[in-house]
Amino acid sequence: MARQGLTRAGVVRAAIELIESEGLQRFSLRELANRLHVRAASLYNHIKNMDELYTEIGYYAISELKRAQLDAIAGKERAQAIEALAEAYHRFGRERPEIYQVIMSLPMIKNDALLTAAGDIVEPIMTVLDGYTLTELQKMHLQRVLRSIMHGFLSQEAAGCFRHFPVEVSQSYRMAVQGFVWLAENSEKEVEA
Repeated sequence: MARQGLTRAGVVRAAIELIESEGLQRFSLRELANRLHVRAASLYNHIKNMDELYTEIGYYAISELKRAQLDAIAGKERAQAIEALAEAYHRFGRERPEIYQVIMSLPMIKNDALLTAAGDIVEPIMTVLDGYTLTELQKMHLQRVLRSIMHGFLSQEAAGCFRHFPVEVSQSYRMAVQGFVWLAENSEKEVEA
């Protein structure tokens, strides 16, 4: 019998809160049950298994990153939109590192629906690139490059790789994004030529 007041949505919300406070590596159904003051077996009244719970957490993580990117690019175009999107992505990864880690772990799971939903993260990037005169092939390559810049920078920063030089990290990031803007603009010139 399910605990009075405990719902599937409540279990998912508590799981997200636990991941954000304690870290993805420490997350377990046992810890979640402790937080909810129930036995671990009681969670199965609301979720089938850990995969199902992780799927719900994945959907949440994807929607949060997508929303942050879309909010950032609202009313902006071209270089301004790229810069705003890159800043929002970087801020999300820094402020919500555990939820960001959930997103980065999605390609390793076997859940086609969740992997398809993960494509939603690319949608804001493609929206920004639609502001340029580019071929679909160029857009696909460019979105990969931008995602690599954003994720690569976050992962290097999180690993402490940028502490060795007395240079402002945010300035380096802006330079990387400006380099991408140059690439997008010059890719457009190739199409127009």
